Amino acid sequence: MPTTAGSAAATADKFESMAIAAFLKPIFATMGKADAPFGGGSVEKHFQPFLIDAIAKSMEARGGLGLKPMIESALAAPKAASSAATPKLTMHATTPTGTTR
Repeated sequence: MPTTAGSAAATADKFESMAIAAFLKPIFATMGKADAPFGGGSVEKHFQPFLIDAIAKSMEARGGLGLKPMIESALAAPKAASSAATPKLTMHATTPTGTTR
């Protein structure tokens, strides 16, 4: 769980680029065959995930899908809730006879 605004922003950036990459994978899976002329063959298939990640990071750096503000607020919500004042609980010990101390 991020503890600072900077780490929350970095986490939001990483999550958004991961989401963009998830959207890009089916597109690349249905693109032309690697066996086509001037294709990369089997090597292209091995390096495709790196290309997808690079494109996703590039898209995220230019604004992405607009998920970052929502992710940052979602990460900040549990921290804000835990820092809110909580009611003070008092406990009383009871003796075997039922009287409190």
